Amino acid sequence: MRIASLVPAATDLVATLGLADSLVGVSHECDHPAVSGLPVLTRSLVPAAGAVGATDPGEVDRAVSSALAAGDALYVTDRELLAELRPDLVVTQGVCDVCAVTSSSVVGLLPPGAHIVELTATTVSGLGDDVRRVAAAARVDASAHDVIAEVSATLDAVRAAVAGRPRPRVLTLEWGDPPFIGGHWVPELVGFAGGDDVLGTVDAPSRRASWDEIVTSSPDAIAFIPCGYGLDDASAHLSELVDGPLGQLGAVAAGECWAFDANALFSRCTPDAVAGAVRALAQALHPHLPEPDAVVARRLAR
Repeated sequence: MRIASLVPAATDLVATLGLADSLVGVSHECDHPAVSGLPVLTRSLVPAAGAVGATDPGEVDRAVSSALAAGDALYVTDRELLAELRPDLVVTQGVCDVCAVTSSSVVGLLPPGAHIVELTATTVSGLGDDVRRVAAAARVDASAHDVIAEVSATLDAVRAAVAGRPRPRVLTLEWGDPPFIGGHWVPELVGFAGGDDVLGTVDAPSRRASWDEIVTSSPDAIAFIPCGYGLDDASAHLSELVDGPLGQLGAVAAGECWAFDANALFSRCTPDAVAGAVRALAQALHPHLPEPDAVVARRLAR
């Protein structure tokens, strides 16, 4: 089985299923250590989140919005290289046109005999469906059961650890300029972690919000999870927001303002990300638990 991955979540999922050695090509954003050095099949046509020289969220938003308004593509796939690599299976996604190459843009590029699997999860139950679908296509069905069971065990353990505790009201910010509320699986993760998302809705897309709406929501805690950014960049952007529109929120004054490695924990719906995000969120929200690992989360100090 020769597998090509066109989105980081697919690469992570394939590796979790024990198939990293089957990958023959990946996307320009794939960062799983097991696939370092593999041929890169995609590239971005706009400044990307977290890219060198393009870390400003306002710049990224303006470039993406302009391209979408003009009907321009955000990403391209190297058709010649894809044909050269001769994959049996191509894994891509159908959740977000902005985040990565979509299945609809790839169908006409598939080499003869290649089969495509589309990741479509927007909830934790949908993640289970994605795991089973990829495992079946790669003929490792038994591995899916073990992977899903491990995620379920982690979620059950976290829910047990926060059971009966007060549920803080949490603001999840998936982008800072302009502000976007966390969507799809993010509000669900907050719930698993023992909190309630004040503005997000489970399985609904991330949405743009006004600063007035955000301030009026008066959350007990803030989780800043800018899509595609690592912890250092997320912390820097959160600091700027706290000096500006977020500064009047009580959660900031109370020290309940956290930046997370969104790229690792929230920007992709994979087994490792979901388990890690719920664990880190619970630790950030509940003082009876140890604080989250400093590698993935940072409390903002004023």
